[in-house]
Amino acid sequence: MVKWSGVALVLLGAAHLVAFGIEALPFVPRWLGLELWAAAHGLSFAAQPPAFLASNAAFWATLGSCAAPSILLGALIVRLADQGVAVPTFVGWGLCVWFAVCALLVEPSGFPMGLIISLALLLGLHRQRRAAAPAGERSRAG
Repeated sequence: MVKWSGVALVLLGAAHLVAFGIEALPFVPRWLGLELWAAAHGLSFAAQPPAFLASNAAFWATLGSCAAPSILLGALIVRLADQGVAVPTFVGWGLCVWFAVCALLVEPSGFPMGLIISLALLLGLHRQRRAAAPAGERSRAG
């Protein structure tokens, strides 16, 4: 279950990049022209030009989002699982809290799917720990 949670995290991040990347394509030439290197970032959101805000939003929804780190973290989880190395439980809890807070703030979104993935990761990590514990410790814990 741990490995499949990692795979699911990779797929969720990739789907996010593709879904928003298609819409962000028209902004890419402006990014390459260093449009985002602007003093307008220092202005309040209300004072920034709408076209600049749209370009920023497209950037933060794609390259600047957590999609790429999610892909990397998912790949790391898969690799650790393949090597038999335990993923720290705080990774699952951290993802769970982050996805839950984001799911409460933004809907519709992919955050509920991330919450399911992080819960599956926690369950898989719990099962791994129980399976690795000596028999005497399992009977006291459960």
